[in-house]
Amino acid sequence: MKCWKPVLLAAVLALSGAAPAAAARAGAPVPTVPDCAWEPLGYQTSNVAYPDTNARYWLLRYTVRKGLAIRLDGRFPDARYASVATYDARRSSFPGPDGTPSALTDHQLLPDRGSGNPYRRPARPGGKFTVTVTDTPAGRPNALPLAPAGTPEGAEGTVVYRIYLPHGKFRLPKVTFVQDGHRVRVGTCADALSPGSPAAGTPSGPPSPAGEGTPPPPAFSRSGGAGLYPNPDNAYLSAGFDAPPAGQVLVVRGKAPTATAGDHARPWPAGNAQVRYWSMCDNLWWGPGEVVANPLPDGGVDPGCRADFDTRLSPAGTYTYAVGTEEQRAVVERVPGVTFLPLSSATPTARHLLILRNMVAAPGFAEAIQRVPAGSDTARTAEVMGPYYPEAAYCGLSVLAESGPEACPGF
Repeated sequence: MKCWKPVLLAAVLALSGAAPAAAARAGAPVPTVPDCAWEPLGYQTSNVAYPDTNARYWLLRYTVRKGLAIRLDGRFPDARYASVATYDARRSSFPGPDGTPSALTDHQLLPDRGSGNPYRRPARPGGKFTVTVTDTPAGRPNALPLAPAGTPEGAEGTVVYRIYLPHGKFRLPKVTFVQDGHRVRVGTCADALSPGSPAAGTPSGPPSPAGEGTPPPPAFSRSGGAGLYPNPDNAYLSAGFDAPPAGQVLVVRGKAPTATAGDHARPWPAGNAQVRYWSMCDNLWWGPGEVVANPLPDGGVDPGCRADFDTRLSPAGTYTYAVGTEEQRAVVERVPGVTFLPLSSATPTARHLLILRNMVAAPGFAEAIQRVPAGSDTARTAEVMGPYYPEAAYCGLSVLAESGPEACPGF
């Protein structure tokens, strides 16, 4: 697939038999467009940039030109969350020349006339919206900046469309490039909606040191994800860790925020929900940012993420994860209140990376990851998050199974 390869509008028109709009003036520059729109990205396809296994991502690459506008005609999906965001050539979020944020969350989108937005007030999904990516977004509804101030023409930009936990079928936005009266529709990539086959982790980097006893427990701190298409609606804690020694698992405990439920579109803010969504994911430390995706004997896949809806909670609202091998899974899942999180089957002794996500924190949630100042160390992160900060310790599997996580050293 060559979704990002630029081709001139004239070539597209020649193939389609279409002609430029009558408003296009002679000799005016025409936009450079990709071969197709919405290149799929995620653990079921390329598995890079630490994807959440409950999300689906699509990329629309473009070349920055003065006066270029990209029109996205979409429909609100029936899903827990959706957003549209633009990224600069470094694959990072940015403010536009006038300070306009480079992301629009579902509940921020104004619906087209005659349609409703189910993320703003009760309405049926499927209503229409229009987003414009432009170099003059100031004061325009549903507008995203094309590039940061000072970006030279010819630089690469990217639109990312995200959906978390979709319910049923959905449509990707239709894409039209517009410049100086020239308009061209860009067709959707043939494999854009293909579910694909989850990509299992591959050997990546050296194994963790062996024969040196139990390593020190990992500590979480806030990370930003710059250069990896970070979702501005997410805030992340991360902690690298060495694979547990034989017979042990890594135990992680903390208080869970309350989240919106299910996989349907609902108005936000929502009742007592502190976040829209949260998850804990295990990833490979080395390489392009792969999330764990282990093939199972029955042909299925054990993804390396556990989200709010598939995490066991105690009566007090706390979670306990046990990170271990697939061979340890059955024992872990028999421990009341403990949720299994897999190490990579391909490289179980390699260094791994845990990522905790908080998505769209409610204004009153003072302990959200979003409230941790960027660049904070572990102590400051723990101070801000209080009981919501995840504590980690290595623990013998037999100790966990016989006496529960409270018996693990460090808890």
